[in-house]
Amino acid sequence: MSTSALLETDDQIELRKTARALFAKLAPERDIRIWDEEGSYPVDLYSEIAALGWYDIVADGDVDGAAGLLAALCEEIGRGSSDLVALFNLNLSGIRDLQRWGTPEQRARFVEPVLRGDARFSIAVSEPDVGSDSASVSTRAVADDDGWVINGQKTYCEAAGTPGAVMELLAKVGDGGRKRDHLAVFLVPVDTPGIEIRRMPALGRNISGIYEVFLRDVKLPPEALLGEVGQGWQILRERLVLERIMISSGFVGSSSAVIDSTITYANEREQFGKPISSYQGVSLPLAEMYVRLDAARCAVRRSAELFDRGAAPEVESTMAKFLCGQIYAESAALAMQIQGAYGYVRDHALPMHHSDGIIARVVAGPPSLQLDYVARSMGLRVGS
Repeated sequence: MSTSALLETDDQIELRKTARALFAKLAPERDIRIWDEEGSYPVDLYSEIAALGWYDIVADGDVDGAAGLLAALCEEIGRGSSDLVALFNLNLSGIRDLQRWGTPEQRARFVEPVLRGDARFSIAVSEPDVGSDSASVSTRAVADDDGWVINGQKTYCEAAGTPGAVMELLAKVGDGGRKRDHLAVFLVPVDTPGIEIRRMPALGRNISGIYEVFLRDVKLPPEALLGEVGQGWQILRERLVLERIMISSGFVGSSSAVIDSTITYANEREQFGKPISSYQGVSLPLAEMYVRLDAARCAVRRSAELFDRGAAPEVESTMAKFLCGQIYAESAALAMQIQGAYGYVRDHALPMHHSDGIIARVVAGPPSLQLDYVARSMGLRVGS
């Protein structure tokens, strides 16, 4: 199925080819399916990604031209698994945060191991009673003579159990006034004394893993603070646009893989003496899904192009994320319907895509919040 290659630069096309070759060698579909079923982290794959210099796209702090490259790259990674895109995004976003807000010492301690493939970033924002309203976190950091002491609980922390994980943890520091003015981000290795992590059984996202994190009198040095107290909200917000572009591109890749496999199945599967693709009940829904997927891809690329021109496409990237999350979920559901019992068994990747497609609507903001944001940008008097 076409990926609109004529709209890409030579650098983007070459990066896409490199990614496809790498995944054919180190992450074939069978291996990805095993990683998903076993909940195992592919160390060799991400070591090679680091060796190829893909993290260097943002490692010097200059993101000019980065969005288009990362969109092409994440679409190819997403053809294997959107969960693999999530892991890649966590590292890229962590590196960007450290380049933007970190000190040279913090970059040496936390970024350099990621660039070598020896460590990786996780994110710890959500709590048992806090999801989209992240300014209401109750995990608290208290300053003392030696640095900071943190107590609290985080949930749904992706990749917190991966080897050498370092969490970017959002905590409350102080009270009064606007909640967001008392937020701070801390760099917290998961092996710090006082931290307990528990893997949460989940329907999908089983390669990165989803974890609960318990923090009991966790002592951190002063240099664990990223930026300054009160900048936590801004740190989280500034990473969102490029993060949405990357995640959305991954969903486009995953949807493409799902539709491609379903086209192959429909052409090969015969019933009543002819391929089921000859029946409009099969071909027309697939054609409509293809049209919607291509529109979603265009929305992502517009966001990436605007980003690379120096704009801040918050509305455009929000719309792209809404479209791509919906398309991934719906294309996987359609594929399951067309492939029937064949698609239901775990001999290929569709069950993984079906599970990961469900959460695609929710990650990086649920559809209701995305539409609310778009509605406000239209001038609608939302909530008045």
